[in-house]
Amino acid sequence: MEKYKMTLEKHRLNTKKYELNKFENSKNEESLKKNLSKWSSNIKKSFELIETNNNYFLNYDRTKLGNFIKNNRSNICRESILDVEQVKELKNAIKPSRKSDINSNDLDSFRLEEIEALFAELEKVLSSSIFSARIERLVQNIDINHWIQEGLAIRASHQNDACEFCGQTIPPHRINELNNHFNEEYSKLSKQLNNLEAKFANLNLQMNKKIPEQIAFYDDLHPEFILAKENFLISQIACMALTNNAITGLDEKVANPFLANTIRFLDTQILFQSFNQHLEIIIGTISKHNNKNKDFEEEIKKAQDALELHFVCHTVFSENYFSIETNIKNQRADLEKLNSEITESKSTIDALESILINEAVGADDFNKKLSKFIGRNDISIQFNKDLKGYNLIRDGHSQSATNLSEGEKTAIAFVYFVSKLKESGNKIENTIILVDDPISSFDSTHLFCSFSFLKQECEKALQLFIFTHNFQYFKLVRDWLIKKNERKRLTDGTIQENLKSHFYSIDSTSEINRTSIIKNANTTLLNFNSEYHFIFFKLYSLKDLKSLDLEKAFLAANFSRKLLEAFLTFKFPKGRNDFSQLLQAGCPDNLTREKVYRFINKYSHNQEIEFHDSPIDNLLGEGDNIVSDILSIISTLDNKHYSEMVEVCSNCVL
Repeated sequence: MEKYKMTLEKHRLNTKKYELNKFENSKNEESLKKNLSKWSSNIKKSFELIETNNNYFLNYDRTKLGNFIKNNRSNICRESILDVEQVKELKNAIKPSRKSDINSNDLDSFRLEEIEALFAELEKVLSSSIFSARIERLVQNIDINHWIQEGLAIRASHQNDACEFCGQTIPPHRINELNNHFNEEYSKLSKQLNNLEAKFANLNLQMNKKIPEQIAFYDDLHPEFILAKENFLISQIACMALTNNAITGLDEKVANPFLANTIRFLDTQILFQSFNQHLEIIIGTISKHNNKNKDFEEEIKKAQDALELHFVCHTVFSENYFSIETNIKNQRADLEKLNSEITESKSTIDALESILINEAVGADDFNKKLSKFIGRNDISIQFNKDLKGYNLIRDGHSQSATNLSEGEKTAIAFVYFVSKLKESGNKIENTIILVDDPISSFDSTHLFCSFSFLKQECEKALQLFIFTHNFQYFKLVRDWLIKKNERKRLTDGTIQENLKSHFYSIDSTSEINRTSIIKNANTTLLNFNSEYHFIFFKLYSLKDLKSLDLEKAFLAANFSRKLLEAFLTFKFPKGRNDFSQLLQAGCPDNLTREKVYRFINKYSHNQEIEFHDSPIDNLLGEGDNIVSDILSIISTLDNKHYSEMVEVCSNCVL
């Protein structure tokens, strides 16, 4: 019956939820369609501004945008969104204007090893010295040296021994002196210098590369070309400055072959390598230009695709498209799930309705268990065919039972819970059961009934978890379950345990972010049968602390009252009207009695929160002394009892 009601209610709620979700989903889908139309229109306008002649973009619409997102989902990412310069380059690239190829045949780079060899030869020649029968006047006067060298050549060509100035015959020994001055080594050096001058002049010519003009390139290549050309010109100027220095050194050596110059050209490789690198970049830009000509239509298509991806990605992420799409997909999935549940629940309702007409779904069994549980049969359930459910009645009347006590409500709920465990052929021995405090609001009679019912119905469970705050109920459960643990002494003297039951306690912290932990039950709960032992143990554990924090101080106040009330009531059985009289009988010392009474009465039972007399400070300041005073009262009145309780505590660990 309960299943029928739950299924019927679930069916009603799901049907209502389905209609609401369907309306919301339709609204979101329509909104997305409108946004796709708006976004595709913006993309279309972007391509119109570029002056493209591609009809695909000139007629860009919602369908094309949706298909692009669907077919390129793996490429749609934030990395595909381009910066301003990249977009500018692509816009220039797709403009439909074809340019001519650019010739790069004359843009050859230098062979660095040849350059290094040339400068090494230069350094060697500039630093060389000519060892000959030098005429110092000619060495010191280079202009006379050149005049004499040229005059000797003219004299030889005219085969004249007379001086053309004075007409006198030049003495043979003077001719020998001059020939020795201009010996073979001198002539060889002169030829080397002339040869190097020609090589460096040619090197300067080769560095004057004819770089294409910017206008010859496609617009999208302009930024790349401009930067490459600027860097090339810088390296070209540096290299030409180097060669000019070399030529200057040559000129000085030619002017005075006897001058030994140890000049070093250290940056040769770096400068010419930079020259080559920037020249190669220009050549690479030319190749891009020529390749674009070669595959002109394909290159334009690539640029158009990249721009479309950029525009779509920018739209998708700025408008949170994927979040909207995911929300709609989740709504569709929920609708399908709800529709499936509605169909399934309708079938279940039809099946249950056919069953409910002819059965009372275990009403008799429930009534027997309830009667056994509460010890009487005045409360029962009765099947109502019209309502297809049950009425709860009292004393056999058809009227519904009213004014149920909390204990009766708990009993009914507990029996119903156990009865539900056995529905649909479910077996207790295959079931994990958790029972949370099944004796709330019960008196002592019902407490035993609850325990007996639980034991009878759930003992064979696969696993059984029982939670309780009631110590008496805990003792009943403990004594029942602890017997299931087996201990056997083996022949070697060791103990073999087969533990089928375990006992735990749940402790919570007093921190702002409160937490709880499950730990093994302390031995006071397992070994003793009274709350008195536990309270004594907890209070005794506080006596040696130098100071008490706020939580322990409040615990000390409450534990102290309960412990003293139990001990003094037993110790002084003659009638005492209140706790004050009990304390007066048990503690003759006025100062100790007043301090204990004020502490316990004020902080364990005070019903008001005080704002002016700082009670918490007093509590913390007195808490550590009060514990010792409480235990001292018990020790003074019954030292033997106190000693045995201390011994019990010594054997127990939390």
